[in-house]
Amino acid sequence: MITLAELHKGDVAIILQILSNMLRFVGISMLVPAIVSYFYGELLYAQLFFEMAIILIVVFSILYSILGHREAKFKHAVIAIALGWFLVGLIGMFPFLPFGMQPVDAFFESMSGWSTTGLTMVQRPEELPYSLNFWRGFIQWLGGFGIVILALMLYERPKTAQELFHAEGRTEDFYTNLFKIARIIVGIYLIYTILGIILFLISGLNLFDATIHSFTCIATGGFSTNSVGIGIYGHAAMASAIIIMLAGGISFVSHRELMKGNIKGFFSNPEVKFLFVMLISSTLLIFLSSTIKEQIFDQFFYAVSALTGTGATSTLAVNTLPPAAVFVLIMLMVCGACYGSTAGAIKLWRILIVFKVIRREIYKALLPQNAVLPIKIGGKTIPDENALNAIAYFALYIMLLLFGSIVFMLAGYGTVESIFTVASAQGNVGLNVISGARWFGMNAALKILLSFHMILGRMEIIPFLVMLKSFGIIKRP
Repeated sequence: MITLAELHKGDVAIILQILSNMLRFVGISMLVPAIVSYFYGELLYAQLFFEMAIILIVVFSILYSILGHREAKFKHAVIAIALGWFLVGLIGMFPFLPFGMQPVDAFFESMSGWSTTGLTMVQRPEELPYSLNFWRGFIQWLGGFGIVILALMLYERPKTAQELFHAEGRTEDFYTNLFKIARIIVGIYLIYTILGIILFLISGLNLFDATIHSFTCIATGGFSTNSVGIGIYGHAAMASAIIIMLAGGISFVSHRELMKGNIKGFFSNPEVKFLFVMLISSTLLIFLSSTIKEQIFDQFFYAVSALTGTGATSTLAVNTLPPAAVFVLIMLMVCGACYGSTAGAIKLWRILIVFKVIRREIYKALLPQNAVLPIKIGGKTIPDENALNAIAYFALYIMLLLFGSIVFMLAGYGTVESIFTVASAQGNVGLNVISGARWFGMNAALKILLSFHMILGRMEIIPFLVMLKSFGIIKRP
């Protein structure tokens, strides 16, 4: 565990500098929905987005200049990331307020977007102005990059960039130059976004809907422009979504290998193999538990949607699935997809490590006491320290999930509903088994709790705990 001294004035200045760069980029990004709003003749939103963009760019550019060039350490990076996700959630809520959304609902929607979760407080997205539907999809698309990758595109100091990159848990190592890594990630992301738009257009969607659904599928976000989901457009659109969701759930390192023509290397990746094993086995379990055998495609779709953390839906409502199928979806949402992808949750790499540790402990009981049993995955030896970190993260993740679930149960929700909902929020998934007034009329405190779980899931918990430790909220053991 990282131990930090109390924050000093110099630490605060460095953190503010990093945040300034992140929020300056958010301001630049807001020019895009301003242009879209103007194109659709929604001048109120065009003005709102433009004014917010100018304010963010000017204020944080000035602050950035005043603070000057400062070298960041790892502790500064993790605290900035933790604060950054809260701040982008707060900033992102303002465009929803003119539509009449309550502040808590607007924050929930914004946080769900930026964290690529997909749970929504909008009952009928098809009634939203084009500007807001675009904003919802766009912030999920940006959230899929991660605010750190976005900030790296403008960063000035290699050391600060490196600390930020590692603080967000990034493991890509195409090159030692992190700016090249950021550009490659953005390039891969854009390629799949364009592919998604083309596939959805071929599937019969108009350009606006195709763009938004491509945004939210590659970001493994799940927001839709309608209240049903991508399934309303038919099986061709769902098949297109599956392709893009899987692309979003597989690491950028693996995509790099695929684009270099190393197909064997791509499919020999232990995480990729594990992902497809999980999908096939979970689909079979859902199929065996279901009484509607002709809906096997929808069931496979939901397995992909849950494991990749997308939360995209079909015309088959999740709450109509049998309890065993719902339980399988919970397991998939907790596991998550590949490390270094746009998906949330625990990640398959950590799950593989946990399985290997359990296997080693069983073998230890059968072998001589001095036997050496290294943990290996895909021919790579995993140090015991890394294995311990994975187990600790796994345990912490489950503890927080259970805490949130108990709160929901105390509020009157059923056991399965509670666990499913919190698992969906913390895993940044977006699938939902609570419907109607019981969902949209949820107590404001529960909405804030779910927003909290979304943030925890998106920034992988540890930066949040480091921030609390730095502010003295968590004491040294």
